[in-house]
Order: sequence, then structure tokens, then C-alpha cells
Amino acid sequence: MNDLKRMEDFYAQKDKQAWSIFGCYPFFLDCKQTYIMRKILEHKAKDNNRLLDIGAGEGNFILKMISFGFIPKNITAIEYLKDRANVLRKKLSDIKIIRDDFLNVELDNSYDVITIMAVLTSITDNEIRYRLFEKSLTYLSSGGVLVLYDYFDDNEIFITQDYRAVSLQKIELLAKNYKIQTYKRVYIKSKYAKGLCMIGLQSLIPLLESLKIFNDKYHFIVITNEK
Repeated sequence: MNDLKRMEDFYAQKDKQAWSIFGCYPFFLDCKQTYIMRKILEHKAKDNNRLLDIGAGEGNFILKMISFGFIPKNITAIEYLKDRANVLRKKLSDIKIIRDDFLNVELDNSYDVITIMAVLTSITDNEIRYRLFEKSLTYLSSGGVLVLYDYFDDNEIFITQDYRAVSLQKIELLAKNYKIQTYKRVYIKSKYAKGLCMIGLQSLIPLLESLKIFNDKYHFIVITNEK
């Protein structure tokens, strides 16, 4: 699959890069994501609720979910990229880790929470990425919640040669039998945030984000199975 090979090469280079120690933008992104995900999912972090994270990377997001109260033994992570899966195993040895293409995986359980965080934009083949999304819905338990975070544009523009915007219209069509809630334009455009950080005005980021007019097309989509 060409997309998978391209992703391997791209992330092998990307993971070697480090944020500048003078940049505060990654800190704001992390704090905002944690705040939103806690708001959406903290009530699900109870009992024996099962969590499936598709495209888990190195496990940083799963660590947040554990901090919310999810139990490691009830967490399944799927990660195709070998290097990232190896880091994930070292970091979170007590969760179930499957190193494979999700489209090739057959799971035994349904899940109370499924997360797909900034994964679909990395799959530039439209047929494949929407198939992946459709398949993820089949594993969502009754009353379960699927959280999709990504960059959306119905024209499916190429942001770079390695990232392609996702169509919200297509996602809504594929999930038409589910309840859908959308948190739109959650992040200020990076060029503004980085500029404010460089001149020491990072305290303005939350205010400008709240106005939405300076924000990029990053959305959180919350899909609930009410069947």
C-alpha cells in the first residue's frame, strides 16, 4: 500500500525533529487537547470501559486517557509504524498493542470509546481512509463514543504532500445513523500562535482562539452510538 510506505518515510524523518526550546506553541496545543478530551471523555473513564486508539503513535495520547481514569488492561492500541510501536511497547507495556494496518485487523471486542487522533489526514488515499473510518464504527458499542480529531475541508485539499484534509460532509454521511457533535475550529492557526510566542505575547492565544476567526479548520467530532 503506497500510503503506508509514504507514511513510514515521512514519520521516520518527522520523529527526529524536535520543537525549539524557545517555542511555547506545543505546550498550548497539548493543554487545549487535554482540556477538550477531558470534557468529552472523563465521564467514560469508569468501571471496565474499553478504549481503542487507532493510530496510537508513541502513546502520548493514551497516557492522557490513563490520567483521566481509563484502566490500562482495558486499552487496545493499534499502530502500523514499527518505530512508533516499539516506543509504545516500552512506554506502555501493560496495554494491548497491535502493530498492523487497522484494515487488516479483526478484533474480538466492541469498545466504549474509540479514538482516531490526527490519523485520517495522514492517509491521502480517500478510499482507504474512509474505509478505515467506516470499519472503526463497527467496533463501537451501544452507547459508545468515537472521537475523531483532524483537519477538515470538504474539498479535501492537500495541506502538504503528506497531509490531506478530511471531508466533514463525508464523515457525517458515513455516520448518519449516529449522533454527531462537532467542536469546530478549536485551534488558532499555528502561524499566529508561533508569532505570539516569539514576541512573548503567548497569553493572548486563549483569547484569540475563543474568537474563532483566527482559527484553523481543526475539529473534534464526537460520534455516539445510540442504537
